[in-house]
Amino acid sequence: MKIMLGRLYFCLGIVIAVTACSCNQQRTVQQPHNVRVFFTPGVDCEKNVIAAINSAQKMEIAVYSITNQNITDAIIAAHNRGATIRIVTDKQMAKGKGSSVEKIRSAGIPVLTNKKHKIEHNKFAVFDDVHVVSGSYNWTTNASKFNSENCIFFDQPDKEYSHRFEYLWDIYSNK
Repeated sequence: MKIMLGRLYFCLGIVIAVTACSCNQQRTVQQPHNVRVFFTPGVDCEKNVIAAINSAQKMEIAVYSITNQNITDAIIAAHNRGATIRIVTDKQMAKGKGSSVEKIRSAGIPVLTNKKHKIEHNKFAVFDDVHVVSGSYNWTTNASKFNSENCIFFDQPDKEYSHRFEYLWDIYSNK
């Protein structure tokens, strides 16, 4: 028993030393609070994305594909109530069957597609500069009904997602 405890303490010491060493070499990021995780198939991701859209005044959305009509309708309704919305998405998926991109653009919402990257494969949105949803969840009907995907809601501590969105917006705008 003493030998096992000794080995455990030794291993813990190594983990602490490695962690301390790597923290000095890499930028540390505060861990987010109030993390909520949901999985598909099922409507939990869809319902929580829509709830975030319905309560936000500003949205920066970077998603690979948008075909889910419930989410599309929520985005357009948010725009119609005066929310500021910008979207970046994949150019191939924007042209795809069932894509909501033209409907969203027709509503007057700015949408940009990838010009620098081969694929715009991000799946995140920032709401009111604070709240984030990210994960593998595509904003599609198939993701909710059939696929095994996840979405994670949290508050961004250091604006990493906002900075990434601005970077994408700038390069896709050809500024």
